[in-house]
Amino acid sequence: MKSEVGLAWRGLPIVIGVCLLVGLGIGLFIGGVLWPPQIVNVDVTDLKPSAQDELIVLIADAYAYEQDVASARKRLAEFKDKNIGARVARLAKELARQNHASAANVAALAIALGESDAQIALIVTTLTPTVTPTPAPTDTPTPLPTLTATPLMIPTGTPTTTSTPTRTPTRRPTLSPTPKPAAIAPTVWLPAFPAEWPGGVRYEPANVAPGQKYWHLTRALYCDIRDTRFDCPNLPGGSDGIGIYVLLVNGKAPLLLDGTPANLEDKSNDPHCRCTYELFPDGRTIQVGNFPSDKIGGLALNSVKTKVPQTHVRYFLTFELVTR
Repeated sequence: MKSEVGLAWRGLPIVIGVCLLVGLGIGLFIGGVLWPPQIVNVDVTDLKPSAQDELIVLIADAYAYEQDVASARKRLAEFKDKNIGARVARLAKELARQNHASAANVAALAIALGESDAQIALIVTTLTPTVTPTPAPTDTPTPLPTLTATPLMIPTGTPTTTSTPTRTPTRRPTLSPTPKPAAIAPTVWLPAFPAEWPGGVRYEPANVAPGQKYWHLTRALYCDIRDTRFDCPNLPGGSDGIGIYVLLVNGKAPLLLDGTPANLEDKSNDPHCRCTYELFPDGRTIQVGNFPSDKIGGLALNSVKTKVPQTHVRYFLTFELVTR
């Protein structure tokens, strides 16, 4: 009897261990499968930097499709970064070095946030994705061997039979598709044009053939008096300034006003201008010389905010030499 009781006590730890393992397995199954933990209400700032960059790319892709700056700013506000525009610009440059498919979209978003870096404007223009058709391989026909008949040695007077030679197939010409020219990114208007620009402003794109170089207006920014949008307070001229600031990218050329050389001073080395040319907004049509150029005119001292003529306003134009 005592031996049976001792045996039962010795088996008790094994039974308890098995029960604990079974209970642990059931608990893991319930917690991991039936009712897994869910993470909710996570701030963007809690994400690791690489995940934050991926989110910026998604926001940029959405902006490229929607063209809604307000929605993009609202989404980026969750980053709680006062210099979010500069961060987006840095990401655009990094993605461009990696030949990332969304580098142009991120650069366009940086421009919409007020970044005026010439390199960013270049990324928008040169990294616009294009599709070039690949010519299909051409099959080269193999000529069939030609049979040559050998005359038979037969008695005189008997007709001789000669075989007809086999025709060699003629190779037909193959048409190769012509590669499509690279697409040019549309002008980035800040704010939306023409709805939020002064009346009378007119834009005329250059009429050029594929493969031809021309000056493309890649970005146009209008800063009303004391405008706080698009980083206007920190741009040349300040909140109450007057002027048109023209930046040339990928080349140098004179500026034309109503088709006549303006004879303006080159201010590329002026840190206060951050532009190539500076001029007064008198409404004349502006274009770049030495190549065909987009044209923009009617830039005068008109305020959308105050509706009062002769108001201090500023315009920032970026022209880039591109190939259609």
